[in-house]
Amino acid sequence: MVNSLAPKLVAKQTLSWLIGIILFFIGKQINIRQIARFKYIILFLSCFLLLIPILQKNITRGSRRWIHLGTTNIQIQPSEIIKPWLMIILANTQQYLYIILPALIILLQPDLGGTFSTLSIIIPFMLYDKRLGKILILLLIVSLLCSPLIWKFVLHDYQKDRITFFLNPNKDPKGRGYNLIQSKIAIGSGGIFGKGYKKGTQGQLLFLPEKHTDFIFAAIAEEIGLLAITILIATYYILIHTLINKAFSSKENSCFLFTLSLASQIWLQTFINIGMNLGILPVTGIPLPFVSVGGSSIISLLFSLGLVFSS
Repeated sequence: MVNSLAPKLVAKQTLSWLIGIILFFIGKQINIRQIARFKYIILFLSCFLLLIPILQKNITRGSRRWIHLGTTNIQIQPSEIIKPWLMIILANTQQYLYIILPALIILLQPDLGGTFSTLSIIIPFMLYDKRLGKILILLLIVSLLCSPLIWKFVLHDYQKDRITFFLNPNKDPKGRGYNLIQSKIAIGSGGIFGKGYKKGTQGQLLFLPEKHTDFIFAAIAEEIGLLAITILIATYYILIHTLINKAFSSKENSCFLFTLSLASQIWLQTFINIGMNLGILPVTGIPLPFVSVGGSSIISLLFSLGLVFSS
């Protein structure tokens, strides 16, 4: 699909997969219980990496979330790279304050989707601990009560627009509601077997924006149809089910929590990405795991899978 939608990025995507596979096997050799001893160094380096895009001041689509390596076209998204390391710290210490500072820095980039994705790492930990589960429910209630203040003082204009035009994309069909409308058209027009590989009108004729990243699910549905997305969703189910089984078969508590956190992360990112493509969730910058173009996400996920199977 990357070859169909963005042929120039095939080599870069292939390289990301090769690096990720190498890191998968490296991750299999790492003991997450021993590496947690360096939690303060990991936290410092994570925050340092997250600050680099802000200091570089290279704005891409309204935010500073990528590290640009010199004059090359290579970009690294530190918010994705640091996830497995934060998960290691949380799985071993269960001290959730370690994730607050990195999340705040990501929010400053500003990257609301990345902030939510990072904070979502702690959800399995909080559900596992009944006391913290109650705190999570309390935080959700407080967030709802404070939502008017969050809307007025925290959210940027473009973030408000995403919510407003998610509720009514036809309010501005040629502007801020355009992405969602085109995504629905692409998915609906694909039918059971699709229009054919490289024959999708919405994707190939550039009506569908971000067709190789945020909206690659819609492009797959258009070109290969319901059959392809059914296989894709089934594959995610098999992967997540395997990780959950692996978690509950782990003898070490840290391995159990780490694996459950990874399963939760993949499920949540998949749900949010597909949900925004279908128009049941607001549009965010969360990629479709293993499918969207984006080397940092692929490398991070494959390394995390290696860590899971190290035990």
